[in-house]
Amino acid sequence: MNLHCGTDNVGCHINSSADGGCGLANYTDMMDYLVSPAKDTKFIKTVTHDPTLSTSLYMPQGTTEKIDDCSIQKIQAWIGRGKPNN
Repeated sequence: MNLHCGTDNVGCHINSSADGGCGLANYTDMMDYLVSPAKDTKFIKTVTHDPTLSTSLYMPQGTTEKIDDCSIQKIQAWIGRGKPNN
């Protein structure tokens, strides 16, 4: 998350007042955004480039490339496990 979205990618989702109100630099900011199953689903759709979303919502922005499949699977598994602080 830090590499593509948070602290290592300055100017994106570095705190909860960041792009789209979605801070991804730390657990607290993530939990402030991922507050419901609907938010979880939308988050997954943005990183998987789900065709039901506008391409303007695809993450990471500024590229047509998704994050790698392994990272996407880790995010999906983390959400599926109840988003533990680990």
